[in-house]
Amino acid sequence: MSVDLDDGDDQAILGRALHAARAGEDKVLAQQVREVGEQAVRLLTGLWRLMRSHASDNHAFDAPVRDFTVVLARLIDLLGPVHVVCVEGQVYVNDVRIRMDEKLGGGADLQEELAKHQSGGLHFEAVLPERDVRELLRVLASKPADRSALRALARHLRDSGLHNIRVSGVYRVRIAGESALTPDAEMDVPGLLHRVAVEADGAFRQARAGRALNPLLVRRFVNELVDATVAASAQVQAALLGAPDHSQASARHAVRVTALSVLIGAGIGLSRGPLADLGVCALFHDIGNALRGTGVAAHGSAGARILLRQRGFHAVKVKRLLVTLSHHRGLFNGPALYSRVVCIAGDYDMLTHPRTGGAIFNPAHALERLHGSAGERYDPALLQILVNRLGKYPPGSILRLKDGRWVVSTSVVREPSSFAAPLCQIVRAAPGVAGREGDPVDLAEEGDVVEVVSSADGLAWLAQNATFQNAT
Repeated sequence: MSVDLDDGDDQAILGRALHAARAGEDKVLAQQVREVGEQAVRLLTGLWRLMRSHASDNHAFDAPVRDFTVVLARLIDLLGPVHVVCVEGQVYVNDVRIRMDEKLGGGADLQEELAKHQSGGLHFEAVLPERDVRELLRVLASKPADRSALRALARHLRDSGLHNIRVSGVYRVRIAGESALTPDAEMDVPGLLHRVAVEADGAFRQARAGRALNPLLVRRFVNELVDATVAASAQVQAALLGAPDHSQASARHAVRVTALSVLIGAGIGLSRGPLADLGVCALFHDIGNALRGTGVAAHGSAGARILLRQRGFHAVKVKRLLVTLSHHRGLFNGPALYSRVVCIAGDYDMLTHPRTGGAIFNPAHALERLHGSAGERYDPALLQILVNRLGKYPPGSILRLKDGRWVVSTSVVREPSSFAAPLCQIVRAAPGVAGREGDPVDLAEEGDVVEVVSSADGLAWLAQNATFQNAT
């Protein structure tokens, strides 16, 4: 797992995955987090060292455990849920780097101990009683599992009744100039989409439970999606527009809208940082639907209230709020750029993957339907960018060829000359014509399209194979 960090001061490479728009950050709050966060990390590190020579019920733990619960309570009062993340010897508390004295071990000791369990972060959802702190220390000091250590640690915490503590995987800093691009052959598209969907599912569960969201973890996986979108071939980019069919419908929609939004953002030339901002905004755009009984008119304001549970204000948080509030309001009532992008991406996905039993549209017809409202509901320039990226026959379009074969488009536009000639896959063979179901077809080399299929059986195929892209 990798986390990109931006420069937050003279001494660290801070992360795009932790990007918190320092210029707009609440400076007073940040300073408080640094001071109180340093106390919490020092106490936690000291307790961990103490576990090497004492049992957790030893009286030597009494004072430091009590002090840690008090300091953690202060952090939670400042921030809501507290996220302690270690990245290559540095420690971050809710995106703020904590200055540690390297002569005393700094953050390296904490990172080393967590790494034994394949972990890079601890996440505290609520104030802990002293007995829970002792139990946490006992769990962390236990021998790591030989296989799937991180999963075993999470299960151990849960079985020990520590439901307000979560762990996350290992993070790393991407060195300046290091390539973020992964060759197609090494890209695990289904795995990536699954990870993003898991985070989206988790965000909706957090919202339903009344807890603040954790944009840091979401952003890490959105960064992976951004990297993949920028690096991938046209066929893999099409696959990135899918979503795991075993995730919740709300998560699948969020993942697809995120991928579409990133595709549009890349098309207008956004750099990786703003692309990740846009992606996180898109993933959270319908978070208000986590609350039961919210309709289209109310879920925007409900989502904004959920996002406001995250303490503090900075530019990226304001962008998320704007998108959540205005992504359904159309071009003139939602003037912010990200809102206009998410409006297009969200409506396109609702036409091609309806969640409420509505009619499903062949993707090519869905684009035509959006085009009919260009300049009214949709920003025509942004919509054209989407058309330019998806092509005349977007991924998932069912096409009937002149020779009688049916094919499904499996790529976005490769180059301008192939705008109307995507890579395809046969879904219905034709008598006397070479090729079986599943065989590839490049419309730039063979096959003339005579019809975009909108018949009942063609749309039924679409409904049943909405995630076909994951197999490409």
